[in-house]
Amino acid sequence: MIKVLIADDEAPAREELSFLISRLVGFQVVGVASSGSQAVFLIKELHPQVVFLDIQMPGLNGLEVSKAIEALDPKPLIVFVTAYDEYALNAFEVEAVDYLLKPVSDDRLLKTARRLKELLEPKLAEKIETLLSGQGKEPVLKRIPVEKNGRIKLLEPGEIVCFFADQGYIVARTGAGDFITNFTLNELEDKIGQRTFFRCHKSYIVNLDYIKEIIPWTYSSYKLIMNNNDEIPVSRQKSKDLAAMLGL
Repeated sequence: MIKVLIADDEAPAREELSFLISRLVGFQVVGVASSGSQAVFLIKELHPQVVFLDIQMPGLNGLEVSKAIEALDPKPLIVFVTAYDEYALNAFEVEAVDYLLKPVSDDRLLKTARRLKELLEPKLAEKIETLLSGQGKEPVLKRIPVEKNGRIKLLEPGEIVCFFADQGYIVARTGAGDFITNFTLNELEDKIGQRTFFRCHKSYIVNLDYIKEIIPWTYSSYKLIMNNNDEIPVSRQKSKDLAAMLGL
């Protein structure tokens, strides 16, 4: 579990960011600070691996907090969060991992989370890399790493009914439940077997083996009924590809 500290002088901003981070798999908010000086104290006491820092705070600002903890070993990774983009250059001069503009969206935070995991969990990244074959231009995943309740599970492609986007997350649905994957749908489209999986919509990739029924729908499109009775739309653009693939 990656430990996170949040520092922001505005309570609503702290609460909103804390809520968003609490929804990220593998992250835990261990403390919040309402000022720069309190942030320095809590960083030394709680030893978070990541600090989300507001730049404009009374007393010590975010940039000054980063400099104040420079000598810590290990120094936590810094993500600056601010309503202004004028500090971006200064933020990266102090080696911030990322720079988020308020209001922070789920999708943007998810990208930051992936970057943090790559930096903090190199062993996990190496394990995932070993699952990739070297055949073809793009590597193909033999098994798909997913997360649930802070634990990593490796799914066989045949277990997955579909992948879909949900509130900034990419979900793998199986007969045993839903799991979060850190891949985007575009990445999955490149890394999974094209003979089994089909990108039927901008928000869905389906396992063709789990399609139970195909229903003609509006505007020359289709709706898929999966074996688990999920109903999944097929975009008009993808309907022609599906029809050609299945001989409809």
